Amino acid sequence: MLKKLIKFLENNYPDSNIGNYLDAKYIQLSGPQLKQIADALNNNELQIKSASDCSAERFIFHFGNTLILVQKDLTDSSATYQAELAWETDFLAVHSTRNKGKGFYFIAFEFDDDYQATLKTTDKSLEDQIRNIEQDQALIDKTMPVLKGFMSAISK
Repeated sequence: MLKKLIKFLENNYPDSNIGNYLDAKYIQLSGPQLKQIADALNNNELQIKSASDCSAERFIFHFGNTLILVQKDLTDSSATYQAELAWETDFLAVHSTRNKGKGFYFIAFEFDDDYQATLKTTDKSLEDQIRNIEQDQALIDKTMPVLKGFMSAISK
């Protein structure tokens, strides 16, 4: 899926952050691995740690049809993270202008040391693409527990 995303970015957003995706550590979790993290969280077997406890500074977290590029903001003294969710979709509004196959829908956000997420604007919108802020926020709200559990699981 990462190869499809890179190709989509090259075709539609050649001046975007493609290099950040190519330089990041790629981590893909299977359904059973995600369930293991969710079960550990629900059973209090996995302690939630601050985002800054995670030693990974740039990584791509892949699960299902979702990729999240996470980058620690090293210019800020407090722990903040810039993130970009890329969701593979069949929605007609996000199809590539050069490839009529699947497209990607992007949501930019940042989160703090306590995983409080804030939506940011993104320049990755195709012509005539309709953005729904409430739906974007709902998708981030559903994704953050997974990301929080993963980052806690790999923390020191």
